[in-house]
Amino acid sequence: MIPLLLVSCNNQDTNSRIHNDTTGFETHTHKAKVNQYVCSMFCDSLIYDKPGKCKICGMDLIKKEEPVSKVYTCPMHPEIIRDKPGQCPICGMDLVEKGMTSNTEKLNLGAIIEPVNETIIGEIKTTIPVVKTIAGQVSAKGYISYNPKNSSAISSRYSGRIDKLYVKYNFQEVIKGQKIMDIYSPELLTAQQDYVFLLNNNEEDMALIQSTRQKLMLLGMNEAQVQNLSKTRKIEYLVSIYAPSSGHIHKMGLTMSVNKDASMDNKQTELSIREGMYIKKGEVFFNLISLTDLWVILKIYPQDAGKVKIGQSVKIVSEMAPDNALQEKISFIEPVLEKDSKFISVRVYLEKCDHHIFKIGSLVNASIDIGEQKGLWIPSSAILDLGNESTIVFKQEGGHFKTYKVSIGNKINKEVNILEGLNEQDVIASDAWYLVDSESFVSTK
Repeated sequence: MIPLLLVSCNNQDTNSRIHNDTTGFETHTHKAKVNQYVCSMFCDSLIYDKPGKCKICGMDLIKKEEPVSKVYTCPMHPEIIRDKPGQCPICGMDLVEKGMTSNTEKLNLGAIIEPVNETIIGEIKTTIPVVKTIAGQVSAKGYISYNPKNSSAISSRYSGRIDKLYVKYNFQEVIKGQKIMDIYSPELLTAQQDYVFLLNNNEEDMALIQSTRQKLMLLGMNEAQVQNLSKTRKIEYLVSIYAPSSGHIHKMGLTMSVNKDASMDNKQTELSIREGMYIKKGEVFFNLISLTDLWVILKIYPQDAGKVKIGQSVKIVSEMAPDNALQEKISFIEPVLEKDSKFISVRVYLEKCDHHIFKIGSLVNASIDIGEQKGLWIPSSAILDLGNESTIVFKQEGGHFKTYKVSIGNKINKEVNILEGLNEQDVIASDAWYLVDSESFVSTK
């Protein structure tokens, strides 16, 4: 009896366990996920319960994936895509949600720039605006040029041939009355013959003689040459041309343009005319330039043009003589801007200067005194120019700095005149760029 009862109990437990296991298996099978398949071409959006071919297009079926609610990517490496937050395997940066819109337009200037003294250990130097009077100066660079008023052209008033040339090279110095060349001219020879004929045969007709005499003067003969012809009554086959003033020979092409960097080769030092050359009436051989009166041409930036006035004192230092500074005054301001460089040219007249020290073409540095200016001044390093006509400073409030827009005036000696936005009680950062995050973009309203 006892063994049978044990067997019977074991069978019952076994059947019960099998039943329970079977029930659990059925339950698990019932809860198992059923895979779904769709056509790779999405034909009519048909869904299949097993792999195979699409009944419409015949393309292979693919497993239908569940849509991903969020996708994360690396800001520096967009090819990295994950379905959950994490770090980039390349650079280690935190992954961000893809498709997020920027809210920078809602940030104000103070929110974009993070005060450094709240994030790092350091001391920020500060300063305060000061009301004072500053002697203003405008710096300029330029060069020395000749004065066109003191130049004269040596030209031919008749056709002929150069028989003798007494000047041999460019920049040769000549004095007034010095013989430059001898010319044979049939036209001038005929005019002399007419004059001598009248003196010999019609001396009483003074009007006609005076007219012929005037013709010789207009053809280039000077008073002494005509007087000698009247006295000797001998015709000069070669007529000399004399220098009308003292100066230096400058051949055409180098007079109107001074190029300091040009090399002094034969093409520049040699004259273009030679002995034996035939010349035409009106042809200009070269210019005589006086070096006693020179010009200094200074180039002024457009932003400084309104500060420079005629009569202002200017200190000029030549690179040829840095120890011999000149104190002169602004003589003329050209009314137009240069086409290419957009500079304004200012002239300073140098009278009776030593051309051995101040040579044409040499560069100069100048400081123009524009007078004193009173106002509220701060260091130029405290200004942050945003480039969009907005200028800001960092003003201290409590334990941190905030940005404020200001209006500025003249800049003199590394100081800026504040027209609006600050007062004498404000405390500002001495170095504005020190408080700017390099990855930030600053905008003002």
